[in-house]
Formats: sequence, structure tokens, C-alpha cells
Amino acid sequence: MLLRAPIILAYFLLMGLALTAVACDSTPEMVLESDIPNVQGFEPIVTRDIKREGDWISGLEVIYRGDLKDSRKNIAETRERFTNAGWRLVSQQSRGQTTILNFAKDTRAARVSIALNQIEPAMSPAVLSVTSTEIVAAKDGTVLTQPVVRGGTYATEGFAPPPSR
Repeated sequence: MLLRAPIILAYFLLMGLALTAVACDSTPEMVLESDIPNVQGFEPIVTRDIKREGDWISGLEVIYRGDLKDSRKNIAETRERFTNAGWRLVSQQSRGQTTILNFAKDTRAARVSIALNQIEPAMSPAVLSVTSTEIVAAKDGTVLTQPVVRGGTYATEGFAPPPSR
């Protein structure tokens, strides 16, 4: 009986380590323990250009990869993650195999781009970009946001500048 005790102890120790490894292997719900959700069903592979304003992350880019089997379900779950975290859906656009979701929260904008099977036949990329915004009042009184740009120009996606005369 004394010989079995170390074996049983070793078994429980190995099971505990295996469960810890499985728990640590899953993708966290939020980016860097912030209020910014990770893209549903994707693994973050690169996080860069992190900017902080106090306790907030005011800018970053995360590149993901994943095996996207049901793009409609993935997009719906990603939208749900963001809205549950307090982000407001501003727009959703689809272009061929790519869907772009735009969200806003406080003075930040988040853009999620999900492309179906663009890396390999079985792999799909996604990119999450968060930027600071400025709140701007339109002539009709609606509140708009636009990215803060320092030392550059910005054109809203999908809109061309007015023609030169």
C-alpha cells in the first residue's frame, strides 16, 4: 500500500498539470486584460502599436489567425462580444470574402476585419485596430467621431475626397 501512495500522488500531480495546460492554452476573452474583446474563434499572433491613456488602451493592432468554418456565426459572436463589453456597432461592411465591423466606445474606435480563407485554404486572418477618436458635432446636431491623426491625413474608408475643380 505504501508503494501505491507515490504513484497516486504522481497521477494527481500530472492531472493537475494537464488541466492547467489546457486552461492556459485557451485564448483570453479580452485583449491585454482591457475592455477590448478578442475576435471570436481566432488566435492572436501579433499585438503591436500599443498606446495607453491612463488605464485605457487607446490604440493597438492585433493580428489573428484561425480556422473559420462558419463566418456568419463568427461575425455574429464577435459583434456580441463587443456589444457586451460596451462597444456600439457603427457599421458592418462585406466585400467579397472580407467583413469589416466598426465599433465605437468613449473616445475610441475599433475596426475588426475578418477575411475568409486568405492565408491557406484552411486558415483565415483577422485584424483588430483600435484608435483614439475626437468627438465632432455635425451641422444637423448628430455626434460623429473621427480618428485622431497627428502628422498625416485621413480619408474615411468607402468615401472618396471631393473632385478637384
